[in-house]
Amino acid sequence: MKLGRVLILVALILILGVATAFLWLKRSAAPAAPGGGEMATPEAAQNMLPVVVAAQPIRRGTKITDAMLTTVKLPADRVLAVQLTDPKQAIGKLAVRDLAQGMFITRGDVAEKLSVSAEGSLASLQIPPGSVAISIPMTRLSGVAYGIRPGDHVAVLASFPFVDVDQDYQSVLPNKIAVVMPPQTNEQGQSTMTAGVQPSEAPMGRSLNDDNLGVPFYVIPSEAQRARLVSQMLIQDAAVLYVGTFPLTPQKPVQPTGEGQQENNQQQAAQPTPPPQAQQGQQTGTENTQQQNTPPDIITLVVSPQEAVTLKYLMDRQVPLTLALRAGGDTTELSSEAVTLTYVLDTYKVVVPAKLPYDIQPRMDQVVPPTLQNDMQLVQPQQ
Repeated sequence: MKLGRVLILVALILILGVATAFLWLKRSAAPAAPGGGEMATPEAAQNMLPVVVAAQPIRRGTKITDAMLTTVKLPADRVLAVQLTDPKQAIGKLAVRDLAQGMFITRGDVAEKLSVSAEGSLASLQIPPGSVAISIPMTRLSGVAYGIRPGDHVAVLASFPFVDVDQDYQSVLPNKIAVVMPPQTNEQGQSTMTAGVQPSEAPMGRSLNDDNLGVPFYVIPSEAQRARLVSQMLIQDAAVLYVGTFPLTPQKPVQPTGEGQQENNQQQAAQPTPPPQAQQGQQTGTENTQQQNTPPDIITLVVSPQEAVTLKYLMDRQVPLTLALRAGGDTTELSSEAVTLTYVLDTYKVVVPAKLPYDIQPRMDQVVPPTLQNDMQLVQPQQ
């Protein structure tokens, strides 16, 4: 028993000695600060600055939001002057180029506005992913009297004039008649082995019997077949990308902000005066601007890929298209029914006039609007 107690006491003394030696060595190894106390660690002594980094891939032309950015801390001596240190410097601006995830964002990577560059056009930046842009013809009547502007939303209407065709020949009915001549022998004694076909311009009709006279007769059309018209809204919501022809002259490059703007101004001041050829190019640009004042005859819409194929087919088939301007901010789903002559008569309670034994003079074959004084072109007398 006494030996065990002695061993335990010796072990405790050894443990206390080792702990005391370890603390003394650790305290003596740490250099003292000039003002007393222990020296701060290198990380605590070095100044760290936040740097803005792309938290996800950002496509060129995308409007940057807070969720697309993050910050990492770097030593102050490693942070470049062009790097952004506050996400607010990039939020709300547009990405000048494609930014990969984890890329440090600089002042030249963002801008308030973009212009044409070697990486693409401005028009492509305004097309949402999954959509495409297609141009269709436009007139004053089909384009809401030229009241449509880029950024508006329109609906696309179409009218289809249907006609009956021969299913085999795919030609408009009625077919023309050809007389088949049986094999014959001419005056020289020569005979034809096969029957001949004598073409005719007479259209195919139908045979009827006159109940009063009791004789059959053949009825042919008095005019070409009349088309049966139907109109319908095909595209409910299409964004207007541009009205008219896009300018072919390049626009000014992206203007940087802050220090980048000052450097750009210094570079422009150091450039020599442009030669006369460049001045002529500027005059040509002015002429192009004047040409843009002419009424537009084309409009570019942003639609889905399937809607673009539909518009392509309609244009190739020369189907007339009409645009209807939607209310600003209206995102409700539009619904419509196809309109035919039967729909108009039934919906609006239009009565088809009966044949009467009397009429009004003068005879009227077409509805002609009255001529107003302001519509008349006054001819100035020659002096």
